[in-house]
Amino acid sequence: MEQASVPACGDRIDALAGRIEGLSVTGEFPPRADRNGDGTFAGTVTVTSTGAEISGVTTPEADVYVARAGEVVATPPPKDLVGQMVDLRAGVSQVFTARGTIQQCAAGGVLPAGGYEVFAVVVVNRAHAPAVVVAGGPWPLEVS
Repeated sequence: MEQASVPACGDRIDALAGRIEGLSVTGEFPPRADRNGDGTFAGTVTVTSTGAEISGVTTPEADVYVARAGEVVATPPPKDLVGQMVDLRAGVSQVFTARGTIQQCAAGGVLPAGGYEVFAVVVVNRAHAPAVVVAGGPWPLEVS
C-alpha cells in the first residue's frame, strides 16, 4: 500500500494518492450547497475492502476537500473526535460521516457560485506501519 499526505489549501488535488488496490470508496453528497446557508454540507463516505486488508485507528468522520480546476479551495472543517478502530477485510465496509465547508481556505468568505468537486479522505493510522490515506472522489457540487 502506498502512503500519501493530505493536501493543503492551494495544493493540487491530484497530490492525493491514487486508488489503493483492493479498496473502493463511494460517496454520497448533496448536489448543491447554498451560499446563504451555514457554509457547510454533509454526506457519507463508504470504504469497502475488495481484497485489501487494512486495520488501525481513524476518526469516525472523513475529511472533505473541495477543489476547482484541480486546486484545493476549501479544506475540512475543524473536528474534535475520538479515534475509532477500523478493521477492513475482504467484503467488509465501513461508513463514515463527511462534513465539508464552502468557506474559502485562502481568501476567506464563501466560495463564489459555480461548479466544484468534492473529495473525501480517510486516514488510517496503523500500529507498526506508516499511515494510509484512503481517498475518493470527485463528486460534483454546485455552489449557488
